[in-house]
Amino acid sequence: MNNKKLITVLLALCSLLALVNHARAEETEPDKFKIALGGYALGRYDSTMSLTEPTLGAGISISPEDTLGIDTKQTVLRLDGYYRFNKKHALTYSWYSINSTGNKSIEDDISWVNKDGEEITIRAGAQIQSLIDYDIFKVGYLWSFYHTDKVELAAGAGLHITRIAVGLDVTAGVIDPPTANRDTKEVDTTVPLPVLSFGLHYNVTPKFKWFLKTEVFAIAFDDWEGTYSDGTVGMEYRAWENVGLGVGLGSNALKIVEDTNDYKFQYDNRISGINLYVAGYF
Repeated sequence: MNNKKLITVLLALCSLLALVNHARAEETEPDKFKIALGGYALGRYDSTMSLTEPTLGAGISISPEDTLGIDTKQTVLRLDGYYRFNKKHALTYSWYSINSTGNKSIEDDISWVNKDGEEITIRAGAQIQSLIDYDIFKVGYLWSFYHTDKVELAAGAGLHITRIAVGLDVTAGVIDPPTANRDTKEVDTTVPLPVLSFGLHYNVTPKFKWFLKTEVFAIAFDDWEGTYSDGTVGMEYRAWENVGLGVGLGSNALKIVEDTNDYKFQYDNRISGINLYVAGYF
């Protein structure tokens, strides 16, 4: 589904729910289970990456959008929610996937690694087909340490799992050295990072609330070093007893370094966008 169709469907659903809604005097508290489905429109997607032999250091970082023509302006499906064991304890989850492709004649040389583990240089003018898959899944525990009819404060911990797949295909052009294998190495790695989280919910009225969520962490283990931060601020209107309509502004940043015996991969990614969603409570 393309961006315009996805946004149109979500807006039509929101409008329909608002039209058929008969406001109730009092709103009940959310039940144990919440599932929110929406469109996450990427407003900003800044990314740099490099792949080199481990003995050569960082190498030259490239921008997938500028260097490879990767399309970063898109709307993707996003899933969020929670399951409450009781009023104070909950399990949260979130998932979305960003899949981008590009096809461009590069304007500058690119340093990369081929499938034999050799450092190669793809010369300016070469035609490159590229892809980046960026899949995010988060699961965590939240402890609601302060909870009134107006305010809820929660803290917790969880696991942020990111899958990054990067592939380059040199369809035409010159590489150096000329005798090297032209087939480039594809990176497909999964990064599990523990995170600390904090959440704030404020009920302006029984049907309308605003919220703030944030997650941070930094870690180094084995071949990995990584830092991560994520923040969301938004508002939600309870259209029906079991249906909420919401919008949120989110931003996250991930920086990782994977240094193995075969290659050194560095990835620095920053995303921000607007999430328009419909939530169901059960």
